[in-house]
Amino acid sequence: MGPSGAGKSTLLNILAGYTKSGYEGRIAVDGMERCLDDFYNVSCYIMQDDQLHDLLTVREIMFTAASLKLGPKIDKKFKQTKISNILKGLGLIDSLDTRTGQLSGGQRKRLSIALELINNPPIMFFDEPTSGLDSSHSKQCIDLLKKLAADGRTVIMTVHQPSASMLFEADLVYCLSPGGRCSYAGSPHNIIHYMDRLHGLQCPSSHNPADFLIEVCSGEYGERTDDLVKTSKNGKNLDWRKKTPGWDNPIINSEYRIFY
Repeated sequence: MGPSGAGKSTLLNILAGYTKSGYEGRIAVDGMERCLDDFYNVSCYIMQDDQLHDLLTVREIMFTAASLKLGPKIDKKFKQTKISNILKGLGLIDSLDTRTGQLSGGQRKRLSIALELINNPPIMFFDEPTSGLDSSHSKQCIDLLKKLAADGRTVIMTVHQPSASMLFEADLVYCLSPGGRCSYAGSPHNIIHYMDRLHGLQCPSSHNPADFLIEVCSGEYGERTDDLVKTSKNGKNLDWRKKTPGWDNPIINSEYRIFY
């Protein structure tokens, strides 16, 4: 996450393999150098704008995607069963014969996810999946992504300014400051401690920690960016990703599955 112009989408494009040049560094998957051809087979990238054909029904667009992703050798009945199971899980089974142009914003977002789940990728990238959704649909979207992560997938997403409830659904937060540098990398439960103990900045009790961190990164509390980047070692400091004895709000899960 981070303020506008910090480079969230740029970073996501690089990690997802959508941007192939113009950057330096090493990208690894499970400690091994990433091979793009192999990586494309195990990952998917769902962009902010839904790329759906409005005149096709949910049934038609799902079967078309299944035919393309699974190939002609897979039995039609198997494809239909797989489609039904995915749509039931995402709450879209009652919309099978609805044209995609008539779906609500939340339904369109779930359909975009359903299309990618056909070949069951273990790594999923989302560029601001809650953009354009109201608070209720945003919560439904995040709950869905959390469920996908709980099933063993790694979910990586950008978010501009998450609500407090949305923030604490994440396992790991990576906050960018303007200029593309990392100001914080760790559990969302540790943000308040991080800002207070290391930088003397106290988050107001009624304030959303995500809003507070982004405001600090944007310079609303003075020029703190360099100090934040130094403390986080530009995202390489691992101290704030794990539970520390004596802290409130301990991290329950040690596995990182959903990232902002």
